Amino acid sequence: MTATAAKKIYTVDEYLELEVRRGERYEFYNGNIIPMPGGTIPHSRICKNIIQHLGNALDLIKGFEIFGSDQKVYLPEYNFYLYPDAVVVAETPVAAEGMASALINPLLIIEVLSPSTERYDREQKFLQYRSIPSFREYALVRQDAPEVLTFFREKPDTWKELMVKGVDRSVHFRSINVDLAMQLIYRNIEFEQ
Repeated sequence: MTATAAKKIYTVDEYLELEVRRGERYEFYNGNIIPMPGGTIPHSRICKNIIQHLGNALDLIKGFEIFGSDQKVYLPEYNFYLYPDAVVVAETPVAAEGMASALINPLLIIEVLSPSTERYDREQKFLQYRSIPSFREYALVRQDAPEVLTFFREKPDTWKELMVKGVDRSVHFRSINVDLAMQLIYRNIEFEQ
């Protein structure tokens, strides 16, 4: 009979200290630490394009701020810290008490889909994000095709879904009333035929 070691359950303080000590990002889910996978060049380009061009649009509008994938978000209901690819907040960023670097008031969250995380991003993560009262819009951006799926909260439990396909179109982010051309999102991205 073989003995198996019990998996360590971490406190939030241990998790935050581990990130600082190792200089790496981890998600934290109710005592479990999950290493963040590395991204591909297309994933990094798409994230950069979204943050740059959506950021430029938001510079012209008062009251919004965009953050990149280094910004932690905290979901109190799930005791979950995670790193979306892009986050927009309205007015002033609000951090979890005692955790100055973890936002608790995202308005718009954008995830660039990876083969290893696509199902999780579409299903479980979206359900968990819905626990945030300020959260109004979710965008899933494909890497392998010019396609963006957005979900907008019309009522507390009613979400409207909209799919945009093709580099000649634009995505309308209703939560911030900004249109972003797909050609800007997918700038320098080549798709296999």
